[in-house]
Amino acid sequence: MASTIITLGIFVLTLFLILVKPKGLPEAWATVIGAALMLLTQRETIAQALQITAQGADVLLFLLALMLLSDLLDRSGFFEWAAIWAARWATGHGKLLYRNVFILGAITTAFLSLDTTAIILTPIVLSFVKRLKLPALPFLMACAFIANTGSLLLPVSNLTNLLFQGPLKFSFATFALRMLLPQIAVIFLNYHLFKWYFRKSLPEKFNALDLPEPKSVIKDPFYFKGAIVVLTGVTIGYFIGALIGIAPYIIALTGAGALLIWSIYRKQISKEVIKGISWSLFPFIIGLFIVIQGVQNLGLTKYAAQGLMSLQHIPLPLQMLGTTFGAGIGSNIINNIPMALLSISVLNMAHSSELVQYAALIGCNIGPNLTVAGSLATMLVISSARQKGISMSAYDFFRVGLWATPLLLVAAVTILYLTSFLF
Repeated sequence: MASTIITLGIFVLTLFLILVKPKGLPEAWATVIGAALMLLTQRETIAQALQITAQGADVLLFLLALMLLSDLLDRSGFFEWAAIWAARWATGHGKLLYRNVFILGAITTAFLSLDTTAIILTPIVLSFVKRLKLPALPFLMACAFIANTGSLLLPVSNLTNLLFQGPLKFSFATFALRMLLPQIAVIFLNYHLFKWYFRKSLPEKFNALDLPEPKSVIKDPFYFKGAIVVLTGVTIGYFIGALIGIAPYIIALTGAGALLIWSIYRKQISKEVIKGISWSLFPFIIGLFIVIQGVQNLGLTKYAAQGLMSLQHIPLPLQMLGTTFGAGIGSNIINNIPMALLSISVLNMAHSSELVQYAALIGCNIGPNLTVAGSLATMLVISSARQKGISMSAYDFFRVGLWATPLLLVAAVTILYLTSFLF
């Protein structure tokens, strides 16, 4: 009993430090403190901690590659160039601009991860919103949601996808095929729900002449073209790699390395590229791995697995809905990364079907759109907005998520179930 109280106490303390951040304590310190307490109180062994870290090495390497690739792309002017074109293609129509923000956010999230959307794309979008004198809240809400709702398509789109892919043995190609139609449906529904909700705030027209020329943000055209070639190569490489057994992190590292060499050759590199990588994310994730392992050592996940197994007598669509809403609610309470780690353990113990596993992942990705602490991407979007002098309260986010998130979850799971008859 004492062991259980100590372990859960450390887990709750870690979550408190992550979500509340007393005196501005960084998230990385929160999980490092939690991990240290798990080891010092012998809730798990050092050997276990090393093993769980080694098992997540490919995830960490992939994150490093994506952050480097995204930063080098940003230095080429790619994201600002894409945002200007998205605005120009709206031809001065406010609702078309809003649609294009969703499309741009979805593409960025799918191929470069939701963190790229949160950290790099969001400030650019909000800068143009201010320049065009448009209301900020609809566009900020779009960025916050699309970072999560647009992260279903590929294993590389979200850290939770990468966490699920290895232990549950999802192949890259199968994952993309299974999630393709649910992803399209969710983005389509998300855009139309928000267009309706913000119909009074979105302007009918805006002055496209206030936008700069796309080429004006490109400092070195040769470096820019090289960046486009590398991005295209990495995207194609993901799928070719899946066919011949090359891990995605190797593809991403190769692309990032190639673009780094090109940036050095074109003299577009500086020490700032080191600062462009969120190094604190690595101890944050490693610490979280260790804390969750300590919780799993209690054996409590077996009770959740038994509960999930008890649902197996009900129709599969209801199993999937129950699982996705359970994962979604849990993600809003404890954040979707620890929820994903716990879900994987429960799903393995329960010997859940593939569709139930995908339903749980949908809950971890789309579900955390109620609380701002539910997803790291949401916190990053809000932080990026504050740096631009734009704020969104937790209540603003909650009151939209309260009605939109259940609709998005039901839509995604329904399409996932229906398309299972096709492939």
